[in-house]
Amino acid sequence: MSINVLSRHIRLSLLSTTVMLAAHSALAAPLASGTFTVPVPEVSYPLPVVDNYKAQAGQKADGQKVNKFDRADNPIIHILSGFDDIWQLGDAAWAKGGANGDGTEDYSKARIVSPEIWAANMRYVLDVTGPARTPENALAAYLDDRRVQSYSVIDGKGPFAEIYRREAGATTSIVHSLASFNPNKPLSEKEDDKGTEAGTGSPSLQDFIAFMNVMRGSEGSTSPSKYFYASPRPWRMTDSGDVVKIGTQAFGDKTIDIYDSSVQVIPALLSAREERRRKDGAFPSGHTNAAYIAAYTYAYALPVRFAELVTRASELGENRIVTGMHSPLDVIGGRIAATAIAAAQLNDPAHSDLKKRALENMTRTMQANLPAGESLYTAAHAGKDDRFRDYFANAAIYRQRMTYGLPQDKAKAGQEMIVPKGAEVLLETRFPYLTAEQRRVVLYTTGIDSGYPLLDKSNGWGRLDLVAAAGGYGAFPGDVTVDMQAAKGGFDAEDQWLHNISGKGMLTKAGSGKLTLGGHNSYSGGTLLREGTLVASHPVSLGTGDLQVDGGTLTLSHEGLILPGEVAITGGTLEIDMATAKADEAVTAIKAGQIKGQFERVISTKGQTLQTTYDKGTLTVRLPAAKAG
Repeated sequence: MSINVLSRHIRLSLLSTTVMLAAHSALAAPLASGTFTVPVPEVSYPLPVVDNYKAQAGQKADGQKVNKFDRADNPIIHILSGFDDIWQLGDAAWAKGGANGDGTEDYSKARIVSPEIWAANMRYVLDVTGPARTPENALAAYLDDRRVQSYSVIDGKGPFAEIYRREAGATTSIVHSLASFNPNKPLSEKEDDKGTEAGTGSPSLQDFIAFMNVMRGSEGSTSPSKYFYASPRPWRMTDSGDVVKIGTQAFGDKTIDIYDSSVQVIPALLSAREERRRKDGAFPSGHTNAAYIAAYTYAYALPVRFAELVTRASELGENRIVTGMHSPLDVIGGRIAATAIAAAQLNDPAHSDLKKRALENMTRTMQANLPAGESLYTAAHAGKDDRFRDYFANAAIYRQRMTYGLPQDKAKAGQEMIVPKGAEVLLETRFPYLTAEQRRVVLYTTGIDSGYPLLDKSNGWGRLDLVAAAGGYGAFPGDVTVDMQAAKGGFDAEDQWLHNISGKGMLTKAGSGKLTLGGHNSYSGGTLLREGTLVASHPVSLGTGDLQVDGGTLTLSHEGLILPGEVAITGGTLEIDMATAKADEAVTAIKAGQIKGQFERVISTKGQTLQTTYDKGTLTVRLPAAKAG
């Protein structure tokens, strides 16, 4: 869809002045700007993926058989078509329906379409497979190569990882350390994982394992795309990306082809290489695809570790490059395919009951293994040795791995963000208090820019940044009303949005749950607190608009709150952190252009009643003076 067509389909429902005044009669400031919605893009068959994903297994939604190797029918091959702009096999008959599972034997017309991107792609491989690759890097990449991906990404569960492995019966037969295993020493035979993958589920996680088996079904295979694109592995390529066979060499009991290449495959993986080029397409990466599908499945059922699990999948993708088996383009393609397939599986009505049971099964099992009274959210972020505990570090490395620094076409930058049909389901359990339309806006406001290799022709799937999305809205392009019901538990009871939120929209906080705004925000539509708790982590967390408090609790840090406009108070409680304040010290809680009305209660976060002074646009609070004796 063109930018102009998409823009015309952005629906901004403006409320009339009469309606606004009726809804906000006590309010001199926060004014509704309307609800912003993100339309489903207009596409042609075989898109959208969520409607036609079964073509991956050779059939249409109605059961009619199709050629899964044909881009005209297979939507996954279709959304990866940006690869044509970079490298092409050059076989027209193959591309127009002749592709099959035996693989092509004709590479005579293969050509590099974009030398700049292809060279940058190879430079990244050469960098990470050269002298910079440490034994620790090599071992981690070896393990991610040889272990089943649904086992590897369990690491992303952090403090829940060992609980999960025990309860699910998840095992691996590949257990190595540098003390006993040298990844830089060739093995005569490849090592296969004889473990139980994601686990048997017996007895406590059977519903979840059934869910994982569905999500990892045949529709998730990268084989159709691999055969269609038929691109070479990095270890077959020269520094510029050409494929030059220079001879053969004895390896164990077989003779293998040797190519002119500076790419150093981890020696322990030399025996794991597929030597038949026609059966060994590199794009997209199958390991990466499988890791992301597994991570999305875990994240759906354990959303308190959403960002961490998705980051772990990206780490496995990085390790595919470290091995020398794949390039950045291969890994990006694997991520794109997995994201679309996972969303399709989650949207399939046939799986609706199973995914609910899997969520309940995981929640119940993990909670049963925690001390009484400890929440899943608290436990999920309590691990001192959790290497994924820093959300912002995760977000930064994940964003880098979305493009690997490959050249951006500046002429194509700045295009409207596209959110594919059904993508919002990926956030269904991460934001249970948001509507499907609201989750689409979260994806819209956290996506990556256009103009990068592969992403623009993916119908939006490649531009979805799900680690960023896990941190909540990136902007309020329209009004946002949040109704969190604490009695439901989980994120309905408590959540936080971590980004610096911009936009012209207004935030309305309703319901008994607790929402924390963790960013330095600039949204201008204002804030209305009706119920529950709204936490402003910084003086500017409530943006640049006005504030109305009708009820609930407004919680501030020790730095207080700064608003350029008006604060209108008709009820509610103000809570402020006074941990650094001395007795009888005046602390500015709110500094605004004007303050109308007063809070029913003003307390410290420890529950102490505070003395208050309202003076025009300033609310000052004090701890009670210490009693003598």
